[in-house]
Amino acid sequence: MKRFTVSAIILATLCACGGGGGTTNSSNGTGAPLTPTTPAPPVVASINASQAFKNFIQTDQTIPLSSNDGSLATATLIIKAEESYPFVTNGKSQSVTNTRIIQLQRIDASGRLVRQSLWKFHLDANMAPLGVAYGADNNAFKECISVANKSELPTSTNSSGVLFSGLRTTGYSEAFRAGAFAHYCDPTPDYTATAEWSVVAGAPNPYFCMTLPMGFSTTKVRICTPVDSVGNQSKSLWIRSLNTDGSTVVDYKDTSANRPVEQFSNVINPKDYWYGAVWRPLDGYIYQRYEDTKFSSEQACREQSAIDWKKTWIASNVSWTCTHVTSN
Repeated sequence: MKRFTVSAIILATLCACGGGGGTTNSSNGTGAPLTPTTPAPPVVASINASQAFKNFIQTDQTIPLSSNDGSLATATLIIKAEESYPFVTNGKSQSVTNTRIIQLQRIDASGRLVRQSLWKFHLDANMAPLGVAYGADNNAFKECISVANKSELPTSTNSSGVLFSGLRTTGYSEAFRAGAFAHYCDPTPDYTATAEWSVVAGAPNPYFCMTLPMGFSTTKVRICTPVDSVGNQSKSLWIRSLNTDGSTVVDYKDTSANRPVEQFSNVINPKDYWYGAVWRPLDGYIYQRYEDTKFSSEQACREQSAIDWKKTWIASNVSWTCTHVTSN
């Protein structure tokens, strides 16, 4: 670890004291409370969402990604084909033209595989999903969604909607029955599952995104690929793992070809804000806290450009992390 311009004595003082802090005036001088403002969302160009989905799902690819959650984690997204067989739900067999697998491998700072998620799309001749099987880690495919409703993706849009919905069960199997081999999504105690699509701002191109359920957990993963107006994708991705409340767990991005565009509120709540720090993810050691620079949200802190911490801290095993501060 190499440190520039700041001595170890000052570092110790910073770590012990946590930096200074002032009071925040919550009025505008007339006694009226300030009204928090949130920037208008960025304007998103229209794309051919139908073609974007088809190009993405039927293109074999392997794309490595880095995280920006401060953990130095990485990920790899793999899309590949598998041999197609009929998809059977409630005894009804549907003809499958294409079977495509989306595989997301997530790796921590030590290089250890911490999570693998797999989705197997059973698609008809129009590349519309008939069913989706879900697998996690080394447990193969045990859960599935039998698609009951699906939307026709628009050919020109900057909006969002439902890709498909249906019942998810734990009754997925690939087996011979009555002398024929098929993929079965058998009814068991089931729950509604929904996958969404959206068009999200990016530069130079917008993103086409799919938000996929994570089996029976309530978390989801949003997979975004940059596309031009006619739906042609570039070799770049932005993947966001989401908590149950919609907040971000971690982002994985390859920003060499395309950059997500997000706008965050610049109104800081003195009782609910975030600040950043330089840390070592492998053991959690904090090198420096920047408590005097506050951010309105975790994502604003992660994406910040106000502090150029890399001018002071140079090492491959340190990163930027964010801390949440709340008070009554």
